[in-house]
Amino acid sequence: MNGDIRISKNDKFNKNFTEIISAYFEKQISPQKFKEINFAYLFNLPEIIERNNELRIRINEDIEKFKWESVFIKNIEERKNKVISKLKEEGYNIEIFSLNTSWRLIIGLGASHPQETSMTLHHIYGLPYIPGSAVKGVTRHWAVVKFSEKNKKNNEKFEDSIKRIAGALENGNDLSIEVDGINFKNLIDIFGKQDKQGKVIFFDAYPIGNINLKIDVMNPHYPKYYSEGKPPTDWQNPVPIKFLTIENTKFQFYLAAKDKDLLTQSKSLLLEALEYYGIGAKTSLGYGMFINEDKL
Repeated sequence: MNGDIRISKNDKFNKNFTEIISAYFEKQISPQKFKEINFAYLFNLPEIIERNNELRIRINEDIEKFKWESVFIKNIEERKNKVISKLKEEGYNIEIFSLNTSWRLIIGLGASHPQETSMTLHHIYGLPYIPGSAVKGVTRHWAVVKFSEKNKKNNEKFEDSIKRIAGALENGNDLSIEVDGINFKNLIDIFGKQDKQGKVIFFDAYPIGNINLKIDVMNPHYPKYYSEGKPPTDWQNPVPIKFLTIENTKFQFYLAAKDKDLLTQSKSLLLEALEYYGIGAKTSLGYGMFINEDKL
């Protein structure tokens, strides 16, 4: 196994594929010796578990040091720019901006994974990214929260206000209210409703520059309480759970719409959502927050 190793999509079914990956995790092959590799295979491959539990895919120091070639990331950016150029030809207005994570980010933590702590990786490119559905979802939720705070009825619980606003938005019922220059009808146009798509396109957000991976740890102190329903006593042994995050990495966000006003309002809502609310898992602990450098 000396020299460069090429791993392509078809190699997954080759008889030597598991041996190559096993050697990687046994540190016989370092990431630098791979000429071409799809990180999603390394992170998600179940074959090692089937072959030998001692060689199961694990998050370790090698994963933290994994680097994507800058040329590869540049090629993805160029492909995205071609899509944007085509949309401009079709009469769409485009908003492009980049933000840096303020600390750590984890997308897809609860997804199915051999390690039981996952991360969303692009199935073709193999790199971490934020799906457009997540970008749109967090923007929509932030809009609902904003409108709920400003239009809460007397003696109405905040949770009930959120349900009322979210239900009206989902069904396309105009509440004839306005917050920060954005009226509710605009929200319906931006996000759409059950029988009508929104007028703003939320694209996948990809990292630009270096992608910095960082291992983090969850430490449940009462494992028998969660798994067996026993009392949360102090003498239970904590079981640390490792998971992978992205730290201090810049992402580029794209929005498109034919209506300039809707596009501007969508960008404003998205910026606020990323700066004040966060995206992905564990946002209540400070994960998934972004820095708006224009405000610094």
